[in-house]
Amino acid sequence: MVNFKLQLENESFSLIQTKTSHFEKLYSVAGNPVIWEQHPENDRWKREVFIKFFQIAMENTSGCFTIVDKTLDKFIGSTRFYSHDKIDNSIRVGYTFLSNEYWGTSVNLQIKKLMLDYAFRHIDKVYFDIGEENFRSRKATEKLGAVVYKKTERGLTYLLLEQDYLL
Repeated sequence: MVNFKLQLENESFSLIQTKTSHFEKLYSVAGNPVIWEQHPENDRWKREVFIKFFQIAMENTSGCFTIVDKTLDKFIGSTRFYSHDKIDNSIRVGYTFLSNEYWGTSVNLQIKKLMLDYAFRHIDKVYFDIGEENFRSRKATEKLGAVVYKKTERGLTYLLLEQDYLL
């Protein structure tokens, strides 16, 4: 059985399992409307909407990561593994949000590298569900080597196979 509820880190960032006590610090990042402008749920910056998002994150059977900038000891966002499919030998990665002060840097790639390096030791495929108009997330996912797999009612599903993984 693969354990996706773990801690991952590199020199600069830690991905720690989210605790209920992280709510306020994560909301201090997520409460910025700019973060959600291209997202299908573009009102997630509202506290009552974010509370629901956070509750679902806490119930996720594969865990949820709080992203910490180790140099500043600061919470800067969240991401998670979800929907582990043993038959398909796959996992989904997503629900990522990152403080906009880190946009345009290598932070998202570093975070995804930590997650994907771990995932590909145990599974063959990673899927990403992304809103069709969320061009920032789409571009970031394509930089990993993922390609559009199918269009759904909720947006696009990208697929990344280990042999196509670019990091």
